[in-house]
Amino acid sequence: MTDFKLLAPALVLSALLTACSARYDDAVVLQRQGRLAEAAEKYKAFALNNPAAPDAPRALMAAAEIYSLQLGLCLESKPLLERLARDYPSFRMPEDVFRSIFVCPDYFPAGPGMKWVYGDSDTKGQNAREVVAVAVHSSQGSGVTSSFYAGTELVSGIKKTYRFAGMNFVEREAGLDTLILNYPLETGKTWASTGQEGRLKFLVEKTGLTVKVKAGEFTDCIKVRRRAEGGSSWVYNYYAPWKGKILTSVAGPGFENRVMELLSYEEKK
Repeated sequence: MTDFKLLAPALVLSALLTACSARYDDAVVLQRQGRLAEAAEKYKAFALNNPAAPDAPRALMAAAEIYSLQLGLCLESKPLLERLARDYPSFRMPEDVFRSIFVCPDYFPAGPGMKWVYGDSDTKGQNAREVVAVAVHSSQGSGVTSSFYAGTELVSGIKKTYRFAGMNFVEREAGLDTLILNYPLETGKTWASTGQEGRLKFLVEKTGLTVKVKAGEFTDCIKVRRRAEGGSSWVYNYYAPWKGKILTSVAGPGFENRVMELLSYEEKK
């Protein structure tokens, strides 16, 4: 029979030896091989056990980037970024790189090749559809086209741009900037902006939601209220991590009605 009292210390010692022997170059090799979870752990172990090493801050950044952007493990990446900022204040990470890691999960990934198709919730797009596609993408932001259809007939089209200003995600339409998402997104958070409707008040009403639409069922969604100043009703937009907006509803005191929902989406391959 195995003596677990003797085995436990041996396992602890083995783990400590593995962490202490972690090397930056080993993590690089694992990453190149596509063994991302192992690479992130190796980067992390190297940085935590060799804090004075010249490559320690780069290892923290690399681990955070893998966890956030490639594995979607936001709870793993943020503590590493916080340690990087606290322990290595002279280490300068490019703002767009920091933001891409810190904005995790990303609730509006307006990257190259992204395309969303929405339809009215009553007929699932038979009566009305909106096709939204990223036409132009650069480090400065994304140019997005929206085409509206009644049945199969194209009715109208508009162009918008999306960009980050600090941690604020801004939509620009017809020369007007609207702050639509203010990271980090937490229940109860509010902010003010302006839009085509005039002065607006936003509220993150709920987080961690599971929402089912035509395109599928999405978890860890957020529900954001958009209300024009003085209005008796408001709009709810639901966002899914790494997918973007999946549902829009109109609401007021005692009611909420679905209007448009995600039918399908495409990501860059």
